[in-house]
Amino acid sequence: MELEAQATGSTRRRFILRRLRLRAAAAGLLLATTLPSAALFSQAAPAAAATTGSVSFSGHGWGHGRGAGQWGQLGYALEGGWNANQILLHYYSNTTIGSTNNVPIRVILTANDGSDIVVTSSSTFSVAGTSFAAGSEVRMHLNAGGTWEIDKSTNTTGCSTTPTWSTVGTVAQSSAVASPDTSAYSTETYSNALALCEAGTPYYYRGQIAAASYNGSPRTLNVVDVESYLRGVVPSESPAYWGTLGSTVATGTSAGNQPAGFYALMAQAVEARSYALSSMGEFGYADICDSAYCQVYRGMQGESPITDQAVAATAGEVMLLNGAIARTEFSASTGGYTAGGTFPAVVDAYDGVCVTYACNPNHDWSSTLTLAQIQSDFPTLGTLQGLTVTQRNGYGDWGGRVMSITVSGTNGSVTISGEQFAWDTGLNSDWFTFTGSGIALSPDSAAASTTPAGGFYVDSSAGGVAAVGAAVSYGSMAGTVLNKPVVGMAATWDGGGYWLVASDGGIFSFGDAQFYGSTGGMTLNKPIVGMAATPDGKGYWLVAADGGIFSFGDAQFYGSTGGMTLNKPIVGMAATPDGKGYWLVASDGGIFSFGDAQFYGSTGGMTLNKPVVGMVATPDGKGYWLVAADGGVFTFGDAPFVGSMPGAGETGTATSLAPAMGVNGYYVLTTQGNVYSFGQAPSIPGASSALSGLPGSLVGIATIPNRPNPKTS
Repeated sequence: MELEAQATGSTRRRFILRRLRLRAAAAGLLLATTLPSAALFSQAAPAAAATTGSVSFSGHGWGHGRGAGQWGQLGYALEGGWNANQILLHYYSNTTIGSTNNVPIRVILTANDGSDIVVTSSSTFSVAGTSFAAGSEVRMHLNAGGTWEIDKSTNTTGCSTTPTWSTVGTVAQSSAVASPDTSAYSTETYSNALALCEAGTPYYYRGQIAAASYNGSPRTLNVVDVESYLRGVVPSESPAYWGTLGSTVATGTSAGNQPAGFYALMAQAVEARSYALSSMGEFGYADICDSAYCQVYRGMQGESPITDQAVAATAGEVMLLNGAIARTEFSASTGGYTAGGTFPAVVDAYDGVCVTYACNPNHDWSSTLTLAQIQSDFPTLGTLQGLTVTQRNGYGDWGGRVMSITVSGTNGSVTISGEQFAWDTGLNSDWFTFTGSGIALSPDSAAASTTPAGGFYVDSSAGGVAAVGAAVSYGSMAGTVLNKPVVGMAATWDGGGYWLVASDGGIFSFGDAQFYGSTGGMTLNKPIVGMAATPDGKGYWLVAADGGIFSFGDAQFYGSTGGMTLNKPIVGMAATPDGKGYWLVASDGGIFSFGDAQFYGSTGGMTLNKPVVGMVATPDGKGYWLVAADGGVFTFGDAPFVGSMPGAGETGTATSLAPAMGVNGYYVLTTQGNVYSFGQAPSIPGASSALSGLPGSLVGIATIPNRPNPKTS
């Protein structure tokens, strides 16, 4: 999980990935679940040369994509205006922020695996309880019987390349520990910290250097408190200079006022702390390693004053999942959509951040491999014949990340995960598609949906919120005494939060939805009946039954019907995709357009069976749907008609309509707690039971937004 380990060029990428695997294997770190099929590594006669040709891959992101994306964090801080907690709760949406104590952690220093442990210090230090003068060079050597021989060099000036050793004593493994002359790790300097000598070069670490044996092979550990450990992790995972980018904002912490980019470093500190503490005891003799297999740690030489501040500003903060510290995985770049799993998949809207001094090179990527290169990664399959994607996760371009792919050859085939395939072939991530020649290629999965997973929110008059399908719950007002009933809701454009609005214009915000103001303290001519959010989620409009418009945040006022005599009251509104206009709809289906909102038609002159209760705009803003109380749907502009409740023989009282995410279809909600799907809108199992527990009457439905990043659109 190292952002700075990224490199350009497929040859370099393949080398890095393989090197990390070999280092982890040598350290005894690889878990069984990370290994591909054993058949891939069995001995076999060399395969015949593959047919001349190549495969061109196009993809998104760098790394596994689970949890947070480091580039996206920077983007949310610089361009989204988010603080560290908002960033964390977006990526780890099913967690809460908690606190914990500063405890010791045992870190494997993998570069010294299998080697003697040689230490020194510029101040007095001890090894296995014996004190040594400043500049002494001391070795811990693992004997065949499992004891540790303590040797002292004739050298007295630190690390040397050709030391001469004399034995001081022999101790049990539990005593093979080197300690500095101070226990205050947070205040150690190069003058009194321990240095680990590697080929004559000193590498400085806070805390102790301890010896361990793994299957008879020596291992080197740094035993240090977590907060000091993080000082060497955070700048190794996210560049410290990120904390200098952007305009100055108030962090609300002991760090004082810092540039916006500092929030990304604060988020990284909390993630690294949580990941480390969730790993306690993972390797038995140690808790975590110092490489990209775990999270990168470079000791004191990796520290930076900027990231030291980020660690201090978040001291003790961790992410909690089901009462335990969450294993907060992160990767350099998600490509625009996280992978899901332990933490629900979410849009990573600012993964493509590109500002002066910080431009994500791997939001989009491409790589071309010859057939011979791919064939060399699967030697037991014979001559390469085909690549077939058999499953994708359903989030984003091409149907999302590759969940499984079948590699076929003249000697058989193997089906592996997309992550494993990317690892084996040196691709940046498992989110890819491909074209090429010389073999059979099937990049589209027939075994899995290539459309985003369905999901939506439903809110009730009592402030309850049900998150259905892929939607993530960020909280509700259920159980709270409200001054007025809730009449509607709006979701933030990235799917990371939502607002509820009451009939007095009171606003309740959840997740990454920010509070920008309300009419809760005003005397209104008519009650509020609905709301719409601006495209970037930094503002919203409220509309009253007389068509009065109230704008907050970056929402602009473009006009209203507040001074008009209306045939029927206003019942809802919708905003244009660029936020420079909006429509209002009355209960007779009359449409009023303002700003750049275009008029595409209305039911104002029709005789309706039931009054119109709401409207929704199409994603491109070139049309809209109206829904009546009997579930009748009326389409205008480019809004497609794919069915209605009366046409399907369904009865009930409809309250609102919402388009399905990324497909040609929509949902209609009824007060009876039914959600009817039309067109390609996926029917979501368990929806009815999720709605049955909502207090009050059901008032609105909102799907997870599927909009382009407003930064680039």
